[in-house]
Parts: sequence; structure tokens; C-alpha cells
Amino acid sequence: MAFNTTKATILILLVGEGSGVFAGFCPSWFTVASPFFHEQAAKDGNVKRIRAGEVAATAIVVGTGWAVSTGEVGSFALFASIAISAVFIAGYEYQIRHPSKPAEPSNADPAPGSGMLAWGNPT
Repeated sequence: MAFNTTKATILILLVGEGSGVFAGFCPSWFTVASPFFHEQAAKDGNVKRIRAGEVAATAIVVGTGWAVSTGEVGSFALFASIAISAVFIAGYEYQIRHPSKPAEPSNADPAPGSGMLAWGNPT
């Protein structure tokens, strides 16, 4: 079956449903990339929760795609829901690994030529 109006409608609805479900479980990509997220002491716990949200949202979105695929559009809906979930997960993982501002060096890792040893005493 070729791409038609019914498939286009299903795709639009799945994208909308996917974005709403991922938004319900995870913060925005903007928030995940922000200094607010990366400079918190709780960052590791937050990353674990985002990954749990990715799993839960993917299950719901792919489940919806599977349910829709039992109708006239066939497996298209299932494959579209998997692709939509992959785009969201890739976006979250990219934002986690690429903060919106570079990490600032700490006293434990002084800048070359700063005249400070790792524990903060002058060299």
C-alpha cells in the first residue's frame, strides 16, 4: 500500500501522541541541555530518571503504533512509532552528552599554567 492520506493522518497523530507522551515522562530537550540540569548534584539521578522515562514513553508510543497497525494501515503505524521513539531518545541522549555550555574546570583539574596544584595550593 502506497503512502496515502490515511497514512499521513496516522503519522501526524502518532507524532503528536509521541511528543505528548515523552513530554509527560521527560523534561524538554532544552532543559536537559541547560546548565541548570548539568550543574546539579543530582544529575546522575536525573539521567537515570530520564532513561526510565524513555523506556516508559517508548512502550506507550510503540504500543499505540502496534494497536493502530492492526487496522487498515498495517505495519506502517508500528514502524512509524518505533522511528518516532528513536528520534526522541536520540534527542535526549544527545542533550545529555552535549550541554549548552562547556563544563568549567574545577580545582581538581586546574587549567594549564594556572599556578595551582590540584588541591588548591599555589605551585
